[in-house]
Amino acid sequence: MYCFLTWKKIAVVFVFLTLVGVVFLWTIQPSHDRTWELGQEQLPTFQIYGDVLKVENYRNFIWTSELTADPIYESRQFNLAKLTDLDVFISHFDDFEGLAHIFLSFGFSGGERLVVSLESRREVGEDFSPLLGILRQYEIIYVVGSEEDIVGARTEYRGERVYRYPTVATPEQVRRLLLLLGEDINSVAAEPKFYNTLAHNCTNELTRRVEDMSSLSFPFTWKTLLPGYFDEVLYEMGLIQKSGSFADTKAARLIDNAAVDPRGGRFSQELRGALPAREEKGD
Repeated sequence: MYCFLTWKKIAVVFVFLTLVGVVFLWTIQPSHDRTWELGQEQLPTFQIYGDVLKVENYRNFIWTSELTADPIYESRQFNLAKLTDLDVFISHFDDFEGLAHIFLSFGFSGGERLVVSLESRREVGEDFSPLLGILRQYEIIYVVGSEEDIVGARTEYRGERVYRYPTVATPEQVRRLLLLLGEDINSVAAEPKFYNTLAHNCTNELTRRVEDMSSLSFPFTWKTLLPGYFDEVLYEMGLIQKSGSFADTKAARLIDNAAVDPRGGRFSQELRGALPAREEKGD
């Protein structure tokens, strides 16, 4: 029996439809003008005056559940001369270890913290999908704010497995990285850009800036493609403080969600073990 659709014709049709799909995707343009989900409404900006960093739209939400919060955007000033340290946070939001979110916390003498988190900016009712993240469906947003907000929402209400890794970066290196990220933060605020699960995500946008300011070169492996395993890369490169083997280090850096309270006023100190656990305080 004669077959009208030969394998050659099927291949031609497939290639044609693929090209049409690619062209369609490239006609989609990023925008700041959408109805954004809670916590992603405002874009932060940096202004530098000598040693003074002024942050607009510093997010300091008081979360009341996983999906509700008292929204607070602030104008904050930080003294760059007082930068002391840098922590890497890895927050696992799925049972699969490889799926996680990476963000940074910059420390200042006196206890102030400034968190920088690159995220997929989603519209109301839109869920994150790694596949859709490749198909120009999300914009990029840099969330800049407090640990009580950005870390606390994950430990208190989302029930995520969160790890805090102090780095070995010097204050000078910490300052340089923050200023480079400030350029990216202002760039996104000035012109919308697409998030991409593979090319422009929470991991490689940060590592590119580390490579820009140093002689480091991060390896291209499955551990760098899956953020949940990136802590092992940091360990192998000697970029985080070690507590014995990697397994021992990872176990020591897991945050006890029951022992920290983002509403208690001393959250950052609790994260770093400077205060007794919540139950020991009678909370």
